[in-house]
Amino acid sequence: MRIYNVRVLKSAEADIDELADFLFEHLSKEGAYRYLEFMKQEVLSLSVYADCFGESHSEMLRAIHPNAKRMLSHNRKWAYVFHIDRDTVFVDRILPSKSISN
Repeated sequence: MRIYNVRVLKSAEADIDELADFLFEHLSKEGAYRYLEFMKQEVLSLSVYADCFGESHSEMLRAIHPNAKRMLSHNRKWAYVFHIDRDTVFVDRILPSKSISN
C-alpha cells in the first residue's frame, strides 16, 4: 500500500474558507469546528486511500485537472477533487457534490 503526502491547493483552501464562513453562521462554534475537523481528517485520509479512486469522466472535474479524481465526504455532501503527482495527492477543490455534473 502506498502512502502519499497530501497538499491542499489555494483553490481548495478558498473553498474551505467559504464553507467555514457558512458553518459559523449556521452552527454553534463547537459544531462548526467539529465539522471542519472531520473534513480535515477526510482530506488527510487521501494519504492512504487516494489509489482507491479512479480518474473522473466528468468534464467539469477534468477542467479542474485532466487527471482529476474525487472522493465524497462521509455525508455525501462534499466532493474532494484531487489528483496524484508522484508521491503527493493535491487537493484541487472541495465542491458541493450536487454541483458536479457527469
